[in-house]
Amino acid sequence: MQTAVSHPSSHIDAAPLRDWIRQAGQRLRIWTEAYAAAAADAALYQELSKLSDAELERRGIPRGELHRCVFGTSLG
Repeated sequence: MQTAVSHPSSHIDAAPLRDWIRQAGQRLRIWTEAYAAAAADAALYQELSKLSDAELERRGIPRGELHRCVFGTSLG
């Protein structure tokens, strides 16, 4: 007498794997966006830090507050 053998692969639900891949993609997108924003802030800081104190003051940025002006909004 032969019995039907079911293959385990025929019973695997792909939904959890699809959800995991979707969530991993979302996390990667969020991380990439945060990294790009931080890199943009760093580039802005680098450019502004090259300006003279007088030019920074003209822009309303005291030299001692430059880091807060550039990075302050992205930290909180």
